[in-house]
Amino acid sequence: MREWGLTTTTPVQFKAQMLALKHLGFSFTRIKDFNPAENQIMISFDDGYSCVKDHAVPVLEAVGGVATVFAITNYVGKKNSWDYFPDSKQVEHMNWSDLQALHTLGWEIGSHGCSHRRMINMSIKNIKRELVSSKKKIEDKIGAEVTTFCPPYNAWNSDLLAQIEQAGYSKVAISYPLNGLPSWSGAFVPRLGVYLHDTIPMFKGKIFANPLAPLAVMQQQLINLVGDGNILENWLKPIPSDSQ
Repeated sequence: MREWGLTTTTPVQFKAQMLALKHLGFSFTRIKDFNPAENQIMISFDDGYSCVKDHAVPVLEAVGGVATVFAITNYVGKKNSWDYFPDSKQVEHMNWSDLQALHTLGWEIGSHGCSHRRMINMSIKNIKRELVSSKKKIEDKIGAEVTTFCPPYNAWNSDLLAQIEQAGYSKVAISYPLNGLPSWSGAFVPRLGVYLHDTIPMFKGKIFANPLAPLAVMQQQLINLVGDGNILENWLKPIPSDSQ
């Protein structure tokens, strides 16, 4: 099944992008291992869809690369019913065996929470559940410490950062900000999304500073806002139990 929407890329595009990075001399690293003193680049995938296993893994293996996947623990092995798609367009998330296989290949499995719900409007109790339960579930399943968290919809604030730290995470992956970042004892990992309409020059422009960089950041912020509108639907849905 083909996924739809601008927040995707094709297997052909992805292969061309990874080959371009290799040609530029980058080495691929997990977020938790990133060393700014080296010529490294971090590739990450939110949500943990099965297409990562089917298409991204072979390409990254071919270029000698690894990446980070952020799993939604209540939806591992299930369709993305948390998103505002009709049933016929829903797609599968990787199961625990798939995520364990990625870990064995050297990939990092980070947390994207339990339910992919906007966390900054939740109660303290529910935020703790999202942070602690998802971390423990992934650690139990893959047998490795989880140190990186990615807030759903890029919705975060200073209070959430404090809770992320208390839950035992040391890095938080966010969308690249237009303004400065607050002080925090952990490490911020600013990211730019890669989308269906990104040509290779546009892709490279997101890596190296250029006059269009602020537009790319604004585009990503807008996409986050549009995606965040889907929470109205999620508020009306029951949270699936973490029964797997």
